[in-house]
Amino acid sequence: MKKRKVWKIWMIVILIFVGGYLGLSAQTSETPDKLEVKGQQSESHQYDTIHSPPPQNSDMNSNETEIKKTEPLDGEGITVIGDSVIMGVEPYLKEKLPKITVDGKVGRQMSHAMEVVNELEKQGKLGDYIIIELGTNGTFKQDHLRNLLTSLSDAEKVLVVTTRVPKGWQDTVNSTIKEVVSEFSNEKVVDWYAASEGKGDYFYKDGVHLKPDGSRYYASLLIEGLQ
Repeated sequence: MKKRKVWKIWMIVILIFVGGYLGLSAQTSETPDKLEVKGQQSESHQYDTIHSPPPQNSDMNSNETEIKKTEPLDGEGITVIGDSVIMGVEPYLKEKLPKITVDGKVGRQMSHAMEVVNELEKQGKLGDYIIIELGTNGTFKQDHLRNLLTSLSDAEKVLVVTTRVPKGWQDTVNSTIKEVVSEFSNEKVVDWYAASEGKGDYFYKDGVHLKPDGSRYYASLLIEGLQ
């Protein structure tokens, strides 16, 4: 009986020892692989976090440029000087450019423009973008326009608009505008005469002043010229 008990005890001890050894071996064989995978994942995550390339300045600049291009004009810094034609167009300009300054007067001539520019400058209303719409009421000397544009040489852009008026001076006015403006680098002609060709329904009976659709079209040409 004693021998059997001793034998049973030894069998239990051996089984416990063998079971513990096998468990330890299995745990040891799995741990390095798991640790290696975890280590790789951790290292990979750190690399992605630390070594990801920073945003490129060119992309940022491109986005900023795109924003600027799509940003709408509000009219601030834009001044229009003209006669009765621009007075009719003014409400349609201000629909799109609410902060624009429009100085129009019935019967105004190109020879009056310098006085208007000086007065607007004193009042702080002369912008960096200037539109001149004059010539409806008569011809003018080249030097009148040349001196005016010379005085505006510091402006970012100056637009000079041709006229459509059923009078003998129409062609002379338009050719003078094109010839003088070509002498300057920051000036541009907006050719209203060409743009309004064949659009008689835009005008009232006098062939000069514009109906609402004509005024809206005129305003769109000026805004396009500014851009």
